[in-house]
Amino acid sequence: MSEVYKTAVESYNTKIIKIWKHKFKHAQENQKIKRIQPLLPLLHFEQAYSPIWFLGMNPSVYKEKDTRLMNCWDITRSKIDKIHKNQREAHQGHQYFIKLKEFFQNDEFLGRKDQCPVFHDIYPVRHTSQIEFTKFLESARDLKEEFNHATKILLENGGAKVIVIFNSKASEFLKKIFEINDKPLDTFSIFDDITFIYSSMYTGQRALDNYAKIRLAREIKKVIKNRGL
Repeated sequence: MSEVYKTAVESYNTKIIKIWKHKFKHAQENQKIKRIQPLLPLLHFEQAYSPIWFLGMNPSVYKEKDTRLMNCWDITRSKIDKIHKNQREAHQGHQYFIKLKEFFQNDEFLGRKDQCPVFHDIYPVRHTSQIEFTKFLESARDLKEEFNHATKILLENGGAKVIVIFNSKASEFLKKIFEINDKPLDTFSIFDDITFIYSSMYTGQRALDNYAKIRLAREIKKVIKNRGL
């Protein structure tokens, strides 16, 4: 399964690099709000394979000096190495990853010790304001569709079985990506061999409180048990 995941990651990253050069450059130069900066993209950082994935909307800028270059459209090998170096540091030091790993491993929540989920963001554009970023996506529909398709293929081919989306807007977008027509307040969906679980942000200003985290953990554990994972 790890080889399947590895192949899916390589295919996804190749597609994102092409999108970045041919689609994102044009969308960024023609945006109306003039806030989305030409930083390096977020490629999928290959992690230890897990059938359980945690998804976000798009990454905030962790260390801008490592992502802002004079020419960010031509993604060379050295730039890919820089992207992955930045991601390794973020996975170790950013509160988003630290708190979600605790949620995954600690007994009071999922209790899957010595394991980690696979982390992925639906859109590989580094920008901190979700409101601004959503406006940008709506102004660049062809770019958005390219990103949607890339993530859909990665999730389908990368071995994901249970996917938890920690962002209500990302949940809304993902339902459209997979053409899921559940009731708006349903907390999970099943699409082919993948179970999607919808949640709000785990950290940050609109984060879940402790009671909501416990309830979410119970639902995830139930799904995992039913899936035999």
